[in-house]
Amino acid sequence: MRKTVVLLVVMALLACVVPAAAQTSDSHNSMTGPPKVLQITREEVKPGKGPAHQKHEAAWTQAFVNARYPNHLLTISSVTGPPEDWFLTGYPSFVAWEQDGKAMQQNASYRTINETYQPKESDFVNESRTLVARYRPEYSYKPEINLGEYRYFSVNIIRLKLGENADEFYKTLNAAREKANFDGHVAVYQVTSGMPSGTLITFTALKDMSYMDRPPNETLDAALKEANFSQLVGKTLMNSEGRIFAFNPRLSFVDSQVAAADPSFWNPKPVMAKGTPSGKTKPAAQKDEPKK
Repeated sequence: MRKTVVLLVVMALLACVVPAAAQTSDSHNSMTGPPKVLQITREEVKPGKGPAHQKHEAAWTQAFVNARYPNHLLTISSVTGPPEDWFLTGYPSFVAWEQDGKAMQQNASYRTINETYQPKESDFVNESRTLVARYRPEYSYKPEINLGEYRYFSVNIIRLKLGENADEFYKTLNAAREKANFDGHVAVYQVTSGMPSGTLITFTALKDMSYMDRPPNETLDAALKEANFSQLVGKTLMNSEGRIFAFNPRLSFVDSQVAAADPSFWNPKPVMAKGTPSGKTKPAAQKDEPKK
């Protein structure tokens, strides 16, 4: 949520420069497929504070829903790796992202919500990081999905070697996927600010864990071997980290079309915490959206 930091990051972006990973506001409904710009706020939760953090964040999210905040938010919580919540918000452009930050600063109801909930963050969170990434459709593979039918992302954080780019890497990988008729949906984002240079984040949507039980795809392995993909990996990548995240509906506010795929999952009973701003703020969307 936390918008103040977002505006500072926007300024840095202007100086340098999925997955259907997140949905955007109704004014952005013309967007198809993964959003062109994705903001991710990563929060590492303190040991033993998971349940309390979830309750706090759910109430914060609901406060923005009640304030009719226009953007949508998809929150994912780690299943593997450090205990983290990632808050994902999509935009059609960096300008739209900047405009959203200005709206957050100018709306008194939004500021009141942040002033109510933000001070408690230090009770639950060890570290928080906000980053922004650009969608790379040429690297992605069949990314268009009905997000509401899915429950997990297999997330891969990739670091490229200095001086390398991922063009040949993904061209070869996706050609092998096509040849093997690979059954998967992958959205790839390139981080433009907030993480080391050359960072890519891939989101592979999973409906359930049966995907992990599948035997190795021998046809895909053969296609990759034929293309000398292992040598390309060594040439291009510095390292790669795989994670699994579960969709967290209580900390999310998704588009009605997404929720329609499974209303009971996407529309759990709202959680309101003590001290929630009064009826002046009626439903709206994401946490102070780009969190942090």
